[in-house]
Amino acid sequence: MAHEDLVAHYQRLLDVAQFLDVGLSWTVVQSLIEPIGIDDVAALVAGPGFGIEESEVEGDGVFIDDSGPSIMLLDLEGGLFSHYEPSRLERLSAGARVWHLEWTVNGNGALSYAADGRLRLVMPDLRPDDVYGPDPHALDHLLRRLPEPSARLSHARAMSLVELDSGAYLDLDWLNSPQSRVVFPGAE
Repeated sequence: MAHEDLVAHYQRLLDVAQFLDVGLSWTVVQSLIEPIGIDDVAALVAGPGFGIEESEVEGDGVFIDDSGPSIMLLDLEGGLFSHYEPSRLERLSAGARVWHLEWTVNGNGALSYAADGRLRLVMPDLRPDDVYGPDPHALDHLLRRLPEPSARLSHARAMSLVELDSGAYLDLDWLNSPQSRVVFPGAE
């Protein structure tokens, strides 16, 4: 799908599933070495003793699924990962590439990218001209596609960039169907 078609897809999704535009944490993991499964990613996120149960995609919880060549995590409440505490993203990216897109009801948002166990870049406030990190050009191949490379990204455009690079895909059918939810140890 062409980039502008993906942007339109995600804009339609956000128009229909308006709860996503309020707050979201979408994390995509793609192995660089050998195939990685849902249980592998869930164990890295939740630790030993995690569980997986089927649940409607609503409220709090971390939902997990295969998506293209990747595994995606969706947290409607946000806060699963933070670029302010990169160690969790770095652990998740050992032998993998990880894209983490988040925003809150307050308008805060960021796109983080980690690979091979290191946080490579952070794009705070979804502003391509404010990218920082040890490898701030790691996503330049995507940012070159932007019609206005220094303009703040819309949520739909940020989601489209994650899909273009990772192959992960989020749509209304997925949101409206029961999905696997990670159960953290000690949670009821």
